[in-house]
Amino acid sequence: MRIATGAVLPRHRKRFLVGLCSLLLSLPALGQGFSLNPPGTCTLGRGGTGVAQPCADGSAVALNPAGLAQVNRLAVASGATLYLSRGSFTDDYTEQETRLEEHPVLVPHLFAAVQAAPGLAVGFGAYMPYGMELRWPRTFEGSFVSYRTRVQTTYLQPTLAYRFSDRVMVGAGPVLAVSTVALWQQLDLSQQEALPGVPFAALGIPAGTAFANVKMESDEAYGLGGHVGMLIQVTEQFRIGLRYLSAIKLNYTGTIRFSPLSTGLIIPATVELSGQTIPAGTPLDVVLASLGLFGSQGPLADRDAETELTMPAQFAAGFSWQATPELTLLFDYQWTGWGEFERLVIEPDGSDPIVRIQDYRNTHTLRTGLLFQASSILEVRLGYTYAQGAAPSKTVTPLLPDANRNLITLGTGWRLGRGVMLDLAYQYVRQDDRRGRVVDPAPGTEPTPALNSGLYQIGAHVASVTVSVSL
Repeated sequence: MRIATGAVLPRHRKRFLVGLCSLLLSLPALGQGFSLNPPGTCTLGRGGTGVAQPCADGSAVALNPAGLAQVNRLAVASGATLYLSRGSFTDDYTEQETRLEEHPVLVPHLFAAVQAAPGLAVGFGAYMPYGMELRWPRTFEGSFVSYRTRVQTTYLQPTLAYRFSDRVMVGAGPVLAVSTVALWQQLDLSQQEALPGVPFAALGIPAGTAFANVKMESDEAYGLGGHVGMLIQVTEQFRIGLRYLSAIKLNYTGTIRFSPLSTGLIIPATVELSGQTIPAGTPLDVVLASLGLFGSQGPLADRDAETELTMPAQFAAGFSWQATPELTLLFDYQWTGWGEFERLVIEPDGSDPIVRIQDYRNTHTLRTGLLFQASSILEVRLGYTYAQGAAPSKTVTPLLPDANRNLITLGTGWRLGRGVMLDLAYQYVRQDDRRGRVVDPAPGTEPTPALNSGLYQIGAHVASVTVSVSL
């Protein structure tokens, strides 16, 4: 059976591109929820603090480049941090709860530093400041916005640091960012047009009928930035530190791939569509296949797309105070320039550019840490962090249900032998509950909080281990 489409296909192309664009327009959701802890197990255990007193394992590359000036021999640290996100969405009306699929994400890190000359140190770091993966069940009502998101942005940073005196140190280095993004969603048949101006919903197709899967996967994108820092030893017990990490612009190109899904529905009664008769009992999948939606010339043919994103700038300041020979207190403040995400322009192949307003806000993060030297071989670390969410209430979606977060950490550093240190850390992440949406706004309109229809509850467990060697 062949359904004559005639002039309908151009309209199909336009309507089906709405699904494509909603997927692409999810790209800017690299908000605070995808921002990872300052890298390194030692740093994690003390709540991410250390701008004024970085750990001695080379991770100063990422936390404050000036800290490398304290290195007086070769130091190498290698480890990984495991993130396990947990959460749910509870619908206001049905009170049905849908839980995130638990999928651990392992993020490695590597640091090295050495004294090249008196007062001069060189170092290198490979770390991931932005990276996470969220997975919802494909049966989730929000799967038509997104059911899986993966973001990975790695920073590669060579660094030089110089000690001007016993009290002043500076450091700087270029940063190469390497980033990929992958997004998955389903398309809802009820929202597509069967005829010009007649959606499939008008023909009895129920809302939430998935008929196509969409995956957008970018190629590797590259960008350049810079990282500078300063340390000042005010007194023997008191230090202050400053650092600035520049914004990094990334140009993404990628491919959008469409694949059909079985609806499992049967046409219950005879229907006239585009001058053709569809007998009762015909599988809906047969009708959809006859439209040629997924062919090389169809509206859901695979296609290329591109967009531009900017990893935000960071400014941080902190101090450390050695209250006793065994006890040190640390405090850091960090500003992150998420407010740069005011709008996003998407350029899908074969379609006009699309613009969507995002209205992200700059965020402020407060960190406190405590170090206690329990013995000559054991250091105990504690920390607490409060981090603001970047997304406004109108853009809280399954892709990134962003909100303010409270993070509590516990860590230890255990000296295994001469020059060998084992660092362990655990962090509990409690994100504020936040109302959000599971549907996209109508084409050509901006999202509003009025679309929010339920409560997101998100948290995470974080564990990290690093082995560092000083020679």
